[in-house]
Amino acid sequence: MSLLTLQPTILAPGGANPSSLTAALAAGALGANTGVLFENTLHDLVVVQVGTTATVITSQIGTEIEGQSPPGVPSGTLAANGLYIFGLYPSDYDRQDGTLDVELDFSVSTGVSVAVLRPHGVA
Repeated sequence: MSLLTLQPTILAPGGANPSSLTAALAAGALGANTGVLFENTLHDLVVVQVGTTATVITSQIGTEIEGQSPPGVPSGTLAANGLYIFGLYPSDYDRQDGTLDVELDFSVSTGVSVAVLRPHGVA
């Protein structure tokens, strides 16, 4: 499994110089990657654009339950040719490797693009 590490698109404050969702999604095309990884600030939104084939997005859970790592949580099937938004991600979604990263996996990655949107002023 290979993951695409995403850098957030910082949302412009007010009406000055709007952020381009088109450019953010183009930069987040999965290609041969099966998922994405991004730093969790607890304030981020994730936008997923699905191509001509439906996919299932799975959020990996970092919190252990009674010492066991639970399986990822499927968020359901994302229909073909759709545009979806997810978030915010609580710290329970941080990976168990000690990082503050969130991992999202996709059953089909062809034609899928992902963008992380972060409000202005969030570090």
